Amino acid sequence: MKAEIIYFSATGTTRKIVKAISQGLDCNTHFTDITLEKNRKTYHPSDSDLIVIATPIYGERIPRFIYDFLTQIQGGSRPLIALSVYGNIGFGISLKQFEDYAAKNHFRLIAAGAFIGQHTYASEEVPVAYGRPDIVDLKQAAEFGRKIREKINTNDFISPDIPKSTLPKFITRLPDALTRFLIRQPVLDALICNACQACSNSCPVGAINSASLQIDEQKCIRCYACVKACPKSARVAKFRFRIFGQIFKIIGKKRKENQMFL
Repeated sequence: MKAEIIYFSATGTTRKIVKAISQGLDCNTHFTDITLEKNRKTYHPSDSDLIVIATPIYGERIPRFIYDFLTQIQGGSRPLIALSVYGNIGFGISLKQFEDYAAKNHFRLIAAGAFIGQHTYASEEVPVAYGRPDIVDLKQAAEFGRKIREKINTNDFISPDIPKSTLPKFITRLPDALTRFLIRQPVLDALICNACQACSNSCPVGAINSASLQIDEQKCIRCYACVKACPKSARVAKFRFRIFGQIFKIIGKKRKENQMFL
């Protein structure tokens, strides 16, 4: 069996989870990283029997630009595994989006999962899902992959029951950059920066000018890829108001567990 795993991972958490799931699937796997804009523009489907799609969830939904990219991929009745990765707050309407996507693009959705990854805006002061996925999470992801393989081996392609979302469907049409009202644009400390361009090279939406290293406010989606990529920690982003961080900490305090649907 050949599998193609298509994933978006601005800060690396989604990548860790799909790697663990691939171990459980134990098949010939092709990884397609669509994090960078150039990779999405040059994407060509691989010859595969199974498709896995994984993305972080922003604002309780699949990022609009990622969903728009995915619409070009046709299933041809192939089985699909859909994975939402979220920061311990909520996966919202994302799994229902995947369910609709599978129907429209002629996939057979055979499994879905909502996995926890360290929240994009987590820090030592606001430790929401800090350090996740941890060892337990990755073991669960690998076991999920093994169970999916067992399901396929028994020719069971029945779609799982996806939990209903209480969120209205219109949120899928909201702009990806709504988080700019909560988080300030990552600021560059020129005294620390060595102009290595790691930040501009890692930006998923091409929002950072490679020469000036300035960020286009209209493009920036506050994904923190530039903050995580900087080897000098010269990029810093903060909540617009301190109270936002405190609210965020309270909402995400209780540890949530991964949910898997077969």
